[in-house]
Amino acid sequence: MGGQLAKSYESLMGSIGRAMFYRPERQRVRELLSRESRPKLMVNGTEYPLFDMSMSGLSFLAHNGSAEMSVGDEADVLLLLHGEEIFSGLARVARVEPGPRGGSRGGLGLVRGFLDLPEIRRRDDEKQLDDALNEGHELATTLIPATYREVVARIVYFFQYYRRNLDYHEKRYRDEGADEEAITRLVYRATDALRQPWAEFQREASRAAVECLGDRKVLLAAKEFTETLLVPCMLDIPLNSRAYLKPLGYPGDYQVMLYYYADGYEGDTVFTKAMHKLHMEHPLANGVRTRKELIVRQMEEEHRRVIRSEGESATCRVTSLGCGPAREVSDFIARNRNWSGEIVWTLIDQEEEALSVAYRAGRRELSTWDSRGRLELLNLSFLQLLSEGLPLRDPGSQDFIYCTGLFDYIREERAQTLIKAMYELIPPGGLLMIGNALAPNEHFWTPEFLGDWTILYRTRDEVERLAALLPETADVDVIIEPGNAYYFLMLRKNEKG
Repeated sequence: MGGQLAKSYESLMGSIGRAMFYRPERQRVRELLSRESRPKLMVNGTEYPLFDMSMSGLSFLAHNGSAEMSVGDEADVLLLLHGEEIFSGLARVARVEPGPRGGSRGGLGLVRGFLDLPEIRRRDDEKQLDDALNEGHELATTLIPATYREVVARIVYFFQYYRRNLDYHEKRYRDEGADEEAITRLVYRATDALRQPWAEFQREASRAAVECLGDRKVLLAAKEFTETLLVPCMLDIPLNSRAYLKPLGYPGDYQVMLYYYADGYEGDTVFTKAMHKLHMEHPLANGVRTRKELIVRQMEEEHRRVIRSEGESATCRVTSLGCGPAREVSDFIARNRNWSGEIVWTLIDQEEEALSVAYRAGRRELSTWDSRGRLELLNLSFLQLLSEGLPLRDPGSQDFIYCTGLFDYIREERAQTLIKAMYELIPPGGLLMIGNALAPNEHFWTPEFLGDWTILYRTRDEVERLAALLPETADVDVIIEPGNAYYFLMLRKNEKG
């Protein structure tokens, strides 16, 4: 619905109300169409990357400078998918606004005709079906390096071999009357036996996958090969299922984080329990736990700093961006119990469920120990965050701001802009702490190929470059958390500002 709605829904008069207020929903191209559709948008004979579409219009990006159009201008539009024309007609420029990388983003409203999005999606699906039936599996496999195909095949055998054997022996144990303690010992025994070979397979697959990264077609073929052959073997493992199926729309949601923190044996069988536990030992999963410990210690230090500076009754304000279940907050409360002054935590996340989990855990500990703390929650989408900024208090109002995982998914220019805005919210002496998965590494294959979980790994120099927009007075450092999986950009505001 449009932005100028009447105060009461009853005032809308049927189709008249819809005609006045209805606005066709826009859909991002990457969410509407397949990777293989290769959309091509021509505006007045010039090709532009297509950004989103609705029934009545579309928008595009001009990465290198302005599209040289003004609101109200008319333009000839041609849209092709899979090399075939799906729309041709006249449009009018509805908006031109700043875009990424110093370019612009243009919005076009169709003068005549409309974009039938369900039909466009159907045609895309049909084209994919034609390609699958006519080209078969050979085209993809010829693109994939033999080394990579070989290691995936060996991993499939590894999974199927141990699943078959452990399922048989679990049944044998149960048929012989074994109790749950004996089954648990079998789980531990299996985990110990599979730990070393599974860790080596992951490293070997990462090394083999490096050859696929330089060519998008090869990468997509390798991922499809893996998701067809290997991923179905793993969807009864709780962690793998949650990350790959993405019930909340993205892989690293709060439930995945809770799995990491629990570091336990989840699943319905001996095999799934053992493999779930081994995934908890992956460097990125272990790093979630070790970086949490780092944040707790830093939170303690920042609280002591505020008390030393402002006195025993001071309020220390802490903000977590992309907080997830915020286990570090409840852990801090449980460990410290009582402290000087008051601590106010502002927890920000796009998922209400994550905020609910964080609030319950934090409130439980605050109530248990009668601690002097308060939780404030903000349900804010990451799209809102990137486009509108942080709706917090005045500049200098937050003593300690940290973000452990969000920047793994934000491109450099946007990350720099967001960090600059966050830096303005801390006072002189305050700290901004930004985590990012480190590169290079030998563990990227597991999330990328088994979980369809793309992470922006950064080198130390690339992490430091995220502070490029900050004033020269900022104290900038880069550290590695104890698990050696994540860098942290440490940004202390100098007393001079």
